[in-house]
Amino acid sequence: MCDSLKAPARRHRFSSGRVFNDWLARTRADIALLTTDLETGPYPYAGIPWFSTAFGRDGVISALQMLWLNPELARGVLAFLARYQSTETSVFGDADPGKIMHETRKGEMAVLRELPFGRQDRR
Repeated sequence: MCDSLKAPARRHRFSSGRVFNDWLARTRADIALLTTDLETGPYPYAGIPWFSTAFGRDGVISALQMLWLNPELARGVLAFLARYQSTETSVFGDADPGKIMHETRKGEMAVLRELPFGRQDRR
């Protein structure tokens, strides 16, 4: 489980309804499974195994929907997207200054520019 999603008990939401509480517990477990800790904070990946990477729109939607349960997720998503926001124009990378990325990929194919969504780590 992603360390940043292990919220203190005071932040957990509960209701008097068992079914709702079960649903909430399942939701937390599912999000925790898909979330990874990055330098910028927690980020929910799109899906395992094929989409185990950051997707811009998916991360924003997940963070928005989880805001009432875990605001740290939104902080992590926004920090990551701001860090990798485009500063240049690239037809190959589908990038323009200020544009938020569609997805990120690492690895050999990204380094060799065989796929358009390679990510160069920035400090």
